[in-house]
Amino acid sequence: MSFFAELKRRNVFRVGIAYVVVGWLLAQVAEFAFENFGAPEWALRTFVIFLLLGLPLALFFAWAFEVTPEGIKLEKNVDRSQSITAQTGRKLDFIIIGVLAVAVAFLLVDRFWIGTSEAPSGEIVATETQSIAVLPFVNMSDDKDYFADGLSEELLNLLAKIPDLKVAGRTSSFAFKDKNDDLRTIGAALGVATVLEGSVRRSGDRLRITAQLVKVDDGFHLWSESYDRQMADIFDIQDNVANAIIRELQIHLAPQTSRSTSNAAAYALYLEALPHIAANDQEDTLDIVLDLLNRALALDPEFAKAHEAKAMTYWMSAGDRIDGPTARKEVFKSATTALRFDPNLVVARMFAATTDPNVDSWSVEFDANDEALQAEPDNFNVMRGRCFNLLMGGYLQEALSCNERLIELEPLSSIGYWRSGMVFSALGRREEARASFRRAAEVGGNLYLWDIAFDDLIAGNYEAAAATLDQASGSGSSDSNAFYSWDSRTLRHLVAGMADRDSARQFLQAWVRNAAAGVSNLQKISVYYWYLAFGYLDDYWQQINDIGLKDKFGWSNSDYLLQYGIAYPKSGFTRHPAYLEYARISGLMDLWDKRGPPDHCSKASGDWVCE
Repeated sequence: MSFFAELKRRNVFRVGIAYVVVGWLLAQVAEFAFENFGAPEWALRTFVIFLLLGLPLALFFAWAFEVTPEGIKLEKNVDRSQSITAQTGRKLDFIIIGVLAVAVAFLLVDRFWIGTSEAPSGEIVATETQSIAVLPFVNMSDDKDYFADGLSEELLNLLAKIPDLKVAGRTSSFAFKDKNDDLRTIGAALGVATVLEGSVRRSGDRLRITAQLVKVDDGFHLWSESYDRQMADIFDIQDNVANAIIRELQIHLAPQTSRSTSNAAAYALYLEALPHIAANDQEDTLDIVLDLLNRALALDPEFAKAHEAKAMTYWMSAGDRIDGPTARKEVFKSATTALRFDPNLVVARMFAATTDPNVDSWSVEFDANDEALQAEPDNFNVMRGRCFNLLMGGYLQEALSCNERLIELEPLSSIGYWRSGMVFSALGRREEARASFRRAAEVGGNLYLWDIAFDDLIAGNYEAAAATLDQASGSGSSDSNAFYSWDSRTLRHLVAGMADRDSARQFLQAWVRNAAAGVSNLQKISVYYWYLAFGYLDDYWQQINDIGLKDKFGWSNSDYLLQYGIAYPKSGFTRHPAYLEYARISGLMDLWDKRGPPDHCSKASGDWVCE
């Protein structure tokens, strides 16, 4: 008998086929189970290796052993006349056919049921899991966190451009950095159904990135993957992660976002800069960011998003770490350069329009902001600018809705609650304002209690203000605004010194001059708030004019004083004649004529009158 005939008689071929079919089906089931129970990638690889190693063993046993009615025996000990290999072969045939049927059914289910996540072009398939938070990736390297944070932020930005996908904002997601909170807690706090988390290890030009997408309600792993690549592959890694999430959440991909550069080293520097831009409260942020971005641009001078990031950096530092007029020039320069290389950058277009030296108009500011929000309705910084503009323009009801959206985008960022408090205060809704300030304090620290103290100061409740100042100063001593570090002793000293009505103003003026001596411009602003708090509006307006009312709106430290005056109408700020003069000089009146009257002003007999 030939060798091949003997292989056939001993069912070696059938055993091999049955083993391969069963092994393939087991591998599919294992892949599904391992991914969804969070097993590491090596577990699946090990399982597949064992399956492969088992094939030659199965073939060996099929050749050397035979199934008999008395059990398994060595083939050489079986009488050929008593052999039942033919019956065993038929049983193996049924097993192969049965397993193949199960495999076909699995493929059909995957293709026409599970696979329906691949929506037809342009179609959005609704699903309750169309919301996600990108938690900061864990840094597994010896260096600082900036690259890992930057990668997380860039993935967040990439996902935020997908239509109908709700993405939790950066500040809120990063509030859980270095914490071990339960996913259900995170999901409830951020209002999302899924979380993307992972880790980054960088060694020279080598990257190891792991990522996993998890349902927050049950910890079910929808997808996970690891990448061992060169730094040059960072773009492919980001796309792979985003596409996997899109597939799992059943969302059709928006048009691919331009990366603006193909230089991986420049892109790495850009990623490192992103967390510093977000952490704008650090005094060294400006120098660090500019150094990183300038190094990136030295590698790729046409890197449009790096130019846009420079514009954002100068914009966020205006009036604080750099004077307003200088910041405005730098924003315009960087924004127009970015647009030269990529005219589709939404934020750069907005900055270029609002900082154009040939344009000085609140109407242009509003129009540019509207255009940016239409293109990127979930852009937190653009929305933040919008809320500020609405308050400064006096459109208070609109500002309330804007702040609600700000909170929706960043539920764990204090800025939305603080701005809501300012608008509630401007509308005379004191208790709602104070509740918003308290919520801002819960999220961002006791510093925001200072606004409650200020509300009491305006109302003349000095003892209540003194008690709250003590609470606020406990967390505000390191803040750049000196007012925040003052306590009840400061207030009682002022109140006592102003007890004599005839000399009260002179006492306050002298006290402000002494307090403002030798401090930064921004700290001086906080000193001048005392004029508003005690009702000396002539002095308050004098400081606004001295600081630089002649500068374009939004680019002078006087804006800090202006927004507090608008937020506390009980002080009489908007009824002061200087307010209408400011509205004329700054172009607000032109905006009101074009857009309609603000909530606190009306036009009678051709002249504007404000309450």
